[in-house]
Amino acid sequence: MTTFKLHKPEEEVRRVGFVLQKQGIHERIPAQVGINIDVSGSMTDLFKSGAVQAALERILPVALYFDDDGRIDTWVFSNQERMASIAPATAKNYEGYVEREIIGNNALKAVLWGGTDYGPVIRSNLMTYGLMEEEAAGGLLGMIFGMSRDTFGEETRSGIPAINYFLTDGENADRDAAWALLQKAEHAESQIYYVMVGVGDERFDFLRSAAEQFPNVGFVSVKDLGEFVGSDDAYEKLLPAELCTWLKHEHDDEDDDHH
Repeated sequence: MTTFKLHKPEEEVRRVGFVLQKQGIHERIPAQVGINIDVSGSMTDLFKSGAVQAALERILPVALYFDDDGRIDTWVFSNQERMASIAPATAKNYEGYVEREIIGNNALKAVLWGGTDYGPVIRSNLMTYGLMEEEAAGGLLGMIFGMSRDTFGEETRSGIPAINYFLTDGENADRDAAWALLQKAEHAESQIYYVMVGVGDERFDFLRSAAEQFPNVGFVSVKDLGEFVGSDDAYEKLLPAELCTWLKHEHDDEDDDHH
């Protein structure tokens, strides 16, 4: 199985820069980089083979290019509320990260190897970046039952756009809930772009539909994760033209705000 090992981060960061230049991005646009990693039962072999670790190492140079902190904000998820935000992956801790922080992390025992729902982790992304907040619902019912409603915002807490990679090998069981979150975030013009990476032979109808519907969602179909991250054109696929157009738009809007 072809795979990828990050030996010279600075060299890989330069390669990321070359790919972006081809897309018309000639100066560094600051962005936060995150990843949601599917830890459902069907992902077990991809973890054991080292493919998930290799994918993380391939995405890290993207984070090092865009993010001053050079880190990947990292979440793991399975089904229902079984998800967690874990220690960010960085240039200092990436070696052995998946084994140490995910597979061997006792705190994640209740999260690992379940089913597949996207909604809870998308919700956590949006709240972490300050793009969504829970507010007490107005009126008598809100007061009596402690009901809350979600409000969606345009700018992240830091004012810097977020690129979030979504690594999954299965269809989700919560299509309506996940779709509603993506729809509301897009409607609010929230500063987050999802690169949905579907691994294996599933149809990924939800991810494909989301990528067709929303300008801030892209879809990458990957038959073999190890081969994908080891391929010479991995960065081209991880940094698709639509994402680059979106980044330039966000950057231009930011420049306009400062004039």
